[in-house]
Amino acid sequence: MTSLIPSRILITGCTGFVGSYVVEQCCMRYPQAKLFGLTGHAVPSMTPPAQSAVKLLVADITQRDQIHQMVAQVQPDLIIHLAAQSSVADSWKNPQYTLRVNAEGTIHLLEALHDERLTPCVVLVGSGEQYGLVRPEEIPIHEDCLFRPVNPYAVSKAAQDLYGYQYFVAYGLPIVRARPFNHFGPRQSSAVIAKFARQIALIEAGKAPLDFPVGNLEARRDFLPVEDVVAAYLTLAEQGQPGKAYNIGSGHARSIRSILDLLLTLTTSSIRIYENPALLRPVDVPLLEADISRLRADTNWQPAIPFEVALQQTLDYWREVVASEMS
Repeated sequence: MTSLIPSRILITGCTGFVGSYVVEQCCMRYPQAKLFGLTGHAVPSMTPPAQSAVKLLVADITQRDQIHQMVAQVQPDLIIHLAAQSSVADSWKNPQYTLRVNAEGTIHLLEALHDERLTPCVVLVGSGEQYGLVRPEEIPIHEDCLFRPVNPYAVSKAAQDLYGYQYFVAYGLPIVRARPFNHFGPRQSSAVIAKFARQIALIEAGKAPLDFPVGNLEARRDFLPVEDVVAAYLTLAEQGQPGKAYNIGSGHARSIRSILDLLLTLTTSSIRIYENPALLRPVDVPLLEADISRLRADTNWQPAIPFEVALQQTLDYWREVVASEMS
């Protein structure tokens, strides 16, 4: 990729969980750059330093003209494309909307760049969910593994990824396709670790019963603290090879049960776990584990935050949230 320091950075989905961390790391890594953040809703409150560092632009990623106008205004030389419908559970409820946001929204962004004759580095953020039903001999999962997505979110991200490759080949847009596996940390609200931590915090505060309903605990996933994932995005912007796809993960799968067990060691509450069939997905991939050898070979990225530290930080964050809600 280029060694040039970006001066105009566009972060789509900047007010989401991961977006807030991208803003923070961009402030530290590129202090002279102008940051522009795309959000799909009326301007929400943001925590420092994002509040003063980012010029927020409100536009609907599913509306071609709005995205074209936004790109023409910003003239970015680096784009971190995070805007997405990112919930697997919600994708089952509304697959059409998920496809529109994740695939069609990406087309609108890339078409705007092509029409404006702009060639910024684009870090296109997909998901390890794209791989779907991998075979035992394909673990750990390499970037060349065939996509076999089994939920609407994964299908939409697979389509987004393929469009990214097509625009690289057809128009020479310097697109790097990132495929992060599960990530977590403070400020996340909807994923499995966040839900566990919030429930434990509610139980500790006496706001939820000791009986704790859960879904499938046997699935094994590759988890990484969000700060490490974001550092990988920016490293790929600087050192990744355009046209390539890169897995981002720890390279080690953990069962959901083992993560919950770790969280339960961090509380003194006597919590009782039981399976609720309503929380089970129609299809659940048993194992996703990333091969991150390409990322390590092409860049200097390495995970920096111990898993247990990030888990404690996540639980403490939800303890603070629950306490503030009670005050």
